[in-house]
Order: sequence, then structure tokens, then C-alpha cells
Amino acid sequence: MSIQRRITLATLLLAPLACTSGTDRAATTDSVLARPSAANDTRPAVPSTPQAMTPVSDSAVTEHGIGALRAGMTLADAKQALGGVLIAPADTTGCHYATWRGAPPGVRVMIDEGRVARVDIDSAGVATAAGARVGDSEEQIQRLYPGRVKTTPHKYEEGGHYLTVNAAHDSSFAIVFETSKGRVTRYRAGRRPAVEYVEGCG
Repeated sequence: MSIQRRITLATLLLAPLACTSGTDRAATTDSVLARPSAANDTRPAVPSTPQAMTPVSDSAVTEHGIGALRAGMTLADAKQALGGVLIAPADTTGCHYATWRGAPPGVRVMIDEGRVARVDIDSAGVATAAGARVGDSEEQIQRLYPGRVKTTPHKYEEGGHYLTVNAAHDSSFAIVFETSKGRVTRYRAGRRPAVEYVEGCG
């Protein structure tokens, strides 16, 4: 066989190997480049362990009270509902405010004739079930309780009002918002007539 034919045959045998080798290198290089480095990866990190959910206590105010504490409850029922942290004087014949240890800031509990009469709120940190809170405008209260707000003049605050919202199916329970200069300064929720006492137990 001539030298020229040997060279031609060798070239034909090696050509497929060269093509395969080049393809393998290209695939390997592309996969490496396509993989983002840790420094440039913008995907959100996946936590290795589940994060614990923080329990949220029910402190929403309704016309009937706050959370599990309802106007009309006996002292015994109220203490059971709150896990025994409600402390009231031994005299159960009059009107007074109980001590609720661990209560949400700005919340007080009125006891009248041995039963929960109402809750008083003067902190923006506690909202009603509809989302109303201290600091809201009178217009906001109207929006949150459309067609349900009765407005009357404030007894002591010039230009202020009482915005009264009756319970949907029982007008013996209500929320009363007090306003000054068009904004809620405090509110109370519970049963009549106690919820309408302007001076509290005074």
C-alpha cells in the first residue's frame, strides 16, 4: 500500500473520534456555564428545616366582647374563658373594673352585678373584627360599618361624637366609638345599658 493511501485511511479512522471528543467537551462546558455560582444565584434559599409558626391570640373586638371574653358571662365563666387570669373584687353587687393579667394593652373589663358588662379599649393596638381601631377617622368607621352607625354629640368633647354600632341581630349589644376632632380616641363594646355609660362605673 502506498504511503499516500495509508495517510488517507488513517485520517478517515480518526475523524469520528475527534468529532465525538469535541462534542463531549462542548456539552460539559455548556453545563458548567449554565450552572450559576453561589455568589450569583438569585433564587430564594430553601430552608433546611420548616420554620415554626407563631400562634396569634384572638383579640378581635365585636359587639359582644373581645375574643373568648363575652359580655353577659358570669365571673366564673369569664375566668375559665381567660384561663383564670381575671381578678375581681369579692363584692359582686356593684359596678367595677376587673384586673385582667396579661390583657392586650389598653383593654379593661367592666363587671356589673357579677357579670361581664363591657370591654373598654383606648389603644390603637386592638382592633374590632371589622378592622376599626383608635385613631381611625369617623369616615372610616362609617365605611367599616355601612348603614349601621348612629352618631350623637359627645357629652364632654366639643365637636366630638359617639358613633354607636348595634350588633346585627341583637340590639342589646353594641360598640360605641368616642371621637375628638373627627378621630376615634377610645371605644367600648358590650351589652346595654353598661356599654352606654359615659363615665364608666362612675
